Amino acid sequence: MLLADYNLIDHITDHPWAGFQFVNALPLSAPFHTVTWMSSGIASMILVALLLMLLLPRLARRKGDVPTGGKNVLEILVVFMRNNVAKPALKDKADHFLPFLLTQFVFFLGMNLMGMIPLMAITSMFKLDGHAYPIGFTATSILTVTGAQAALVLVIIIVYSLRAQAKLYRAHHGGGAASSVLLSPWLFLKSLVPPMPGLIGVLLWPMLLVIEVMSLVSKCFALMIRIFANMLAGHSLLAAFMMFILAAELGWETLASSVAIDSLSILASVVFSLLELMVAVLQAYIFTFLTAIFIGLYTEPAH
Repeated sequence: MLLADYNLIDHITDHPWAGFQFVNALPLSAPFHTVTWMSSGIASMILVALLLMLLLPRLARRKGDVPTGGKNVLEILVVFMRNNVAKPALKDKADHFLPFLLTQFVFFLGMNLMGMIPLMAITSMFKLDGHAYPIGFTATSILTVTGAQAALVLVIIIVYSLRAQAKLYRAHHGGGAASSVLLSPWLFLKSLVPPMPGLIGVLLWPMLLVIEVMSLVSKCFALMIRIFANMLAGHSLLAAFMMFILAAELGWETLASSVAIDSLSILASVVFSLLELMVAVLQAYIFTFLTAIFIGLYTEPAH
């Protein structure tokens, strides 16, 4: 935001590091012809992960009966996520999935908040061999990042659903573990469609199965789009308001009009920064809450 100019796209686009790209010459690789393995967004994710790995173990290590300071905040967060997110959606499986949900929440929250700090503008000022290596981009405004996390949720849903169906089959029909594992994909697909009697049920079953599978994929797709669109829109709006300052300096002839535009732009930027701070926390919570609901919905054998 400190380097706002007329190129709005520059502020909402991930910046690859110089020398950290290579051309993919594999067949059928046209959509992914250029592969970037380090950029401002990737560096930001690594930075957030390192900070969490250094900070959270220290906060989780209790030295007394009553937590204080950051330890108290962490305990409140854990209890809130367990009682208000995991328990309502996952019931008796809440404690099993709680570590994943907590990790997902703090990681997404860290990536969301990273974009609120002008770290990218500061690191861009320092150049090595004429190239800048910025850090601090909001990684959740990169579609591939949110898509990877949504894909992970989909994999977890499928794996644990197959496991639940295999356990249910062994409990009702006996048999070995190998047979239940082999039958679990069919049992999972069968559980997606509610039973319908008669010939109509047989005819409608394939169509309903396709609809249910598409519904599962679309739920994870909605997770990907939701946080990506909200974080991208917030940064675009803030960048647009900051650009009004330069527009006022170059496009208005009188000092009074320029000062008025600058003041309104700064005031609006502060207001929307506070709003985006709330959105950063809210979107991380919503993503985690919906993840818990979807896992609970599809890992229940009686679905």
